[in-house]
Amino acid sequence: MKRLLAFCLLGCAALPAQQPPAATELPGSPFFIKKTWIIGGVGNWDYLTMDAAAQRLYIAHGAQVQVVDVETGQVAGVISGLREAHAIALDDTGQFGYISDGPAGHVKVFDRRTLAVVATILTGPAPRALAYEPQNRLLFAVCANPSAENPPQPAGNQGRTPPNASSRASASNAPPGTAADEQIKSSITVIDAETRQKLGVILMPGRLGFAEADGHGQVFFNIVSRNQIARLDAQSIAALLGRPAGRTLSAQTAAAQTVLDWSHESRLPNSAENRMRIFAVGPDCRELSALAVDGAHTRLFAACGNMKMLVLNGGTGEQVASFPIGPGTEAIGYDAGRGLIYTANGGAQGTLTIIRQDVTDTYSEIQNLATRQRARTLAVNPATGQVYLVTDLLGVKLDQPGSIGTLETQSVKGSFQVLVIGN
Repeated sequence: MKRLLAFCLLGCAALPAQQPPAATELPGSPFFIKKTWIIGGVGNWDYLTMDAAAQRLYIAHGAQVQVVDVETGQVAGVISGLREAHAIALDDTGQFGYISDGPAGHVKVFDRRTLAVVATILTGPAPRALAYEPQNRLLFAVCANPSAENPPQPAGNQGRTPPNASSRASASNAPPGTAADEQIKSSITVIDAETRQKLGVILMPGRLGFAEADGHGQVFFNIVSRNQIARLDAQSIAALLGRPAGRTLSAQTAAAQTVLDWSHESRLPNSAENRMRIFAVGPDCRELSALAVDGAHTRLFAACGNMKMLVLNGGTGEQVASFPIGPGTEAIGYDAGRGLIYTANGGAQGTLTIIRQDVTDTYSEIQNLATRQRARTLAVNPATGQVYLVTDLLGVKLDQPGSIGTLETQSVKGSFQVLVIGN
């Protein structure tokens, strides 16, 4: 009979060689874990999204999305019928949301009032990150290697472990232009959010990671395997994919599903045409893992696998600042109203690094808060200033042979929880 040690065993496995930076305090008003909400559920988890107007937190958790009322800490509902949820994006009307269902190769559209799925949109294989661009009402779905399954057929050539751990481990950092680098491709499915039609596909060089829009017509993507960030102009992309200014997509255009093949250096668009620009983050950063955007000041906050967070100029790619953070960061949150940046460091014992933005290019680390193991993704509530992380407890199978550091671990049933951080 299997027995499970139902508590978080911090020493059951060898800790990574990398350790988080020493904890600091925010004088006068330090952040702390104010509440813990046990919400249960099964499976791996991925990104979190906050709906500040409705005070609801959306959590991609296994084959469902859990919706938590952050005023009560209770699960307000569940969006099911998924194979594995990865990310949730919300439109700017307050009506609809979008879920990337990786194994299904779909984006699900749901009604935010009823939580009912109202549409399914086919994407490239294994969609994960989603970015909604409000000015042009476009949804960008970041997909895996387009040759893996369901490859797009061009109408014309124009040019658990954490859920992404395996992709990061297999992502080669081969120099651009080499034979190894040429084998790493990704795709972006571009969707018209108003008509719920797939406009087309952009084939990209390298393995893409997180994506986020700046609210001013630009969308940024991590190119993990190349240590680069790409910036796309949404209006230019929409025009290239055949959507007219009136936004009414003809049946012929919808059926064509244009492919922009920018998967090779020779096919990248001219940056002067303002379609796309790619810039390197520099040698200080290895293995991009998370991204947040300050659209008002055109600044990017990029987390790196070597325990650094960089502040970059979103227009030029120039490095503005660099900070040490903990290991295992998969999400960065930016609270524009309070000028605070948060990195969810889920490696080792778990920490939350908090950085203050005093003016556009003046930054300082104000606290490094101990959280929990594997609390690696987060969402910020701009209405209250609270930060939400999720994790669960680990136990060990005591009836399995092994010694300390080699015992098999698994999640404690029913222990999935939300950590509420505030000050």
